Amino acid sequence: MEKVLHRIEHGHGHQHDIDLLVDVSKKIEGNTICPLGDAAAWPVASAIRHFRDEFQWHIDHPTEATQPGAVYRGEMALV
Repeated sequence: MEKVLHRIEHGHGHQHDIDLLVDVSKKIEGNTICPLGDAAAWPVASAIRHFRDEFQWHIDHPTEATQPGAVYRGEMALV
């Protein structure tokens, strides 16, 4: 999950990456013996649930998203 998040953050994300993260977090959550599995899955699932449009913006606008100081504001970035 960390590698996929890193890829999205640094402008190399793909359209299927968001769904991949959701799918992986659902498979981890509640299905591991170790409680640390849930602890890893919950923040990612929550971030996508609340900020999916921002994840999508990072994928759709990789050049703008990777600019220093870029801030997502709905449909536009403030640099």
